[in-house]
Amino acid sequence: MSNYTLPETELADLREAHGELREKRDADRVKAIILLGSGWSATNVAEALLIDRNTIRTYYRKYKKGGLAKLLQTQHVGSASFLSVSEATELDEYLQKNLHLTAKSVAAYIKERWQVRYSERGVTALLHRLGYVYKKPKLIPGKANAKPNWSSLRNINN
Repeated sequence: MSNYTLPETELADLREAHGELREKRDADRVKAIILLGSGWSATNVAEALLIDRNTIRTYYRKYKKGGLAKLLQTQHVGSASFLSVSEATELDEYLQKNLHLTAKSVAAYIKERWQVRYSERGVTALLHRLGYVYKKPKLIPGKANAKPNWSSLRNINN
């Protein structure tokens, strides 16, 4: 069993940093180090945070190697867009002038225009990057005729 204890001043700094974090994933990483530094075992921390023991140990190694910055560093990088910047700008201009109710119809337009195949989820992510948000269409009742034309009804019966 390894000794994960940390000085009280370091634990206080971690508690302060934890209070400022907004991302749950980052907060859980800091909590893991606080609990380990307070004398908890890696197994107990893993059970409390519902994380694998090896992940807890990896967090601790990262923290000891590079401090809080290294602990909170993520390696995940998204993929590049299938459309170039100029194509995305052209798509944005097109969407400003033309209404599409579904991501599927936008994907069909992209495939027709640039021969690039997007899934519905991919188009949704692209649209979010371009600043678009989904707003569900609402039904608007048709306007009823305030004064019915009874004379036209009489002509039907004759």
